[in-house]
Amino acid sequence: MLKRNLVRLGATLLICLGGAVVAPQAAMSAPSATDSSSTTVRAQDLDPSTATMIPAAELASAGCGSTCDGKNPATYKIYYSGCTSCYHYCADDATTVASNTSGINLELRYSPRCRTAWARVGSDFYYPTVRSYYSDGRVRTSYSGFADAYYTQMVNDAGLLARAEASAGPTTWWTSKY
Repeated sequence: MLKRNLVRLGATLLICLGGAVVAPQAAMSAPSATDSSSTTVRAQDLDPSTATMIPAAELASAGCGSTCDGKNPATYKIYYSGCTSCYHYCADDATTVASNTSGINLELRYSPRCRTAWARVGSDFYYPTVRSYYSDGRVRTSYSGFADAYYTQMVNDAGLLARAEASAGPTTWWTSKY
């Protein structure tokens, strides 16, 4: 008797839970053809601390430029066609273009799409810095500290040079410029 009641209770719960999962999906309607807010991103509606809109041709030729200075390469969105799913993070296509492994794991990361660079270290024991240089050797800007786990914010690298640095106590390591 108890077993039969438990089976009935289980079946009732299954029906109720199944209805709760299916019902909201059935109740949702697709966006109307005139509702462009759900399918289009407008540049003026973006928070400049989290995203930017760049025409696809400009992104392909020049990257995001100084718009990306000081932004997190893993979380800053670069929208390029205005649609809600047409974006990249600069970290998506990043490669290591310079490194220093003499007693440290220090990398200069570079995004060809965004044309940005940032420093990455192998441990939070090291304090990272990324520097952006003009072609004549003058420092343009730099960012120190962590944007997230083990890496710095980005610097514009379009037509410029960048170098990763890290320090621990009195010792400083660096990579070549790229």
